[in-house]
Amino acid sequence: MKGDINIVQLEFHQIDLRYRDLRVVDRERDARLLASLAGVGQKTPVLVVSGEGDRYVLIDGYRRVDGLLRLKADTVEALLLPIPESEGLILSHRMESSCRKSALEEGWLLRELEHGHGMSRVELASKLLRSSSWVSRRLGLVEILPASVQEAVRAGRVGPHAAMKSLLPLARANREACETLVANLGAAGAAVRQMEELWRAWRKGTEEDRERIVSHPGLYLAALSEVGRSDAPEPVPATESVRKDLASVGGTCRRVKRKFLAAYEGGGSPAWPGAVGLVWENAQSAFASLSSVMAERLP
Repeated sequence: MKGDINIVQLEFHQIDLRYRDLRVVDRERDARLLASLAGVGQKTPVLVVSGEGDRYVLIDGYRRVDGLLRLKADTVEALLLPIPESEGLILSHRMESSCRKSALEEGWLLRELEHGHGMSRVELASKLLRSSSWVSRRLGLVEILPASVQEAVRAGRVGPHAAMKSLLPLARANREACETLVANLGAAGAAVRQMEELWRAWRKGTEEDRERIVSHPGLYLAALSEVGRSDAPEPVPATESVRKDLASVGGTCRRVKRKFLAAYEGGGSPAWPGAVGLVWENAQSAFASLSSVMAERLP
């Protein structure tokens, strides 16, 4: 690394946001950060490298810049790194420990470094301290998942975990169905469990079932939820639950007695009874407490 690292104050028009799409929208995290910026201001500088003219390419800190823009701040405090963009992206990735990137975000970064900066896969593995197979797997994700699905993940309509667990196998099985399903989810999207249900139903369904699921996923999830509520078991009355638990306690006591006597009288190790002494004291204490309550409340 050559040159000096400087802290600079940048106006927003000086910041080049060309790597914004390497990140997934996280509304909850953004809201927390916005509250922090509003309360105490910017505590950590963003990372930039020199761009064309008087502009600077933002490497890390996109959430902070977005938050400061929303708060109508005048400037952004930035750490100017005297390194090329590709090295800055790699450095930022290796520095991130508080919020690990999703596999898809890592795939986007690798694709940018490979296609945008001409780095080989062997070089990527070495720079990122990863194996060549890890690099290939991450790049495979962005090759398999349709672009429209990746955009839905990027926009926060579909979570990265849901995309990896359910949409990736669906894309492998039927790319068009995967795209249609995500398009028909609408702005509401779907949670991880809901996406699992859609993928499971599509995998096991007939052609007609599959068509209905990808065409109207929201209706399918609503119907599934309704069925789940109608099939829910009646709640067990508290008195019946207590009665069953007490019966279980009685059975447990009789079973422990048989096992203890069999071990003790069977010529086992003299130390064996002592090994359960502390546990027995705790059990006695719990039973005494229960006995006191029952004696007081039962007629």
